[in-house]
Amino acid sequence: MFCVLLGAVLLGASGCGGSTTPVEPPVIEDYIPTGEVTLEFVIDEDTTKSYVVDNVAEGSTLEALMGNLSAPKMEIGGEGTTAFVNSIEGVSTNATHGWTYTVDGEFATKGIGTMELNPPTTIVWKYTTFEEAMAEKE
Repeated sequence: MFCVLLGAVLLGASGCGGSTTPVEPPVIEDYIPTGEVTLEFVIDEDTTKSYVVDNVAEGSTLEALMGNLSAPKMEIGGEGTTAFVNSIEGVSTNATHGWTYTVDGEFATKGIGTMELNPPTTIVWKYTTFEEAMAEKE
């Protein structure tokens, strides 16, 4: 009697020694693909620093990624739609020069707080004038 009662509770009344219906594994609908992001910082004509970040979640913003880097040294002002790179490796934005970036060779049209990443991807930062950045865009 105990065996039948226990079997009814655990196996849905299939009895002791009976077979069980296979259980399907749960579907993970919140799976977010990840990949590698390469960041290159062209500090000046002679200095380029490259970093590779693994396991970057698709849809992460460039602001979030850069905010979590321990190197190079960066200062980012604002957040979200107002996020702005003030300096990289001590090279600060001023009245004539600033930091611009490309994503996989294409000039960025969004700020870092709204630029969603789709790894694998390469981001190249350059310290340049607005005119130089626009000339490279063409």
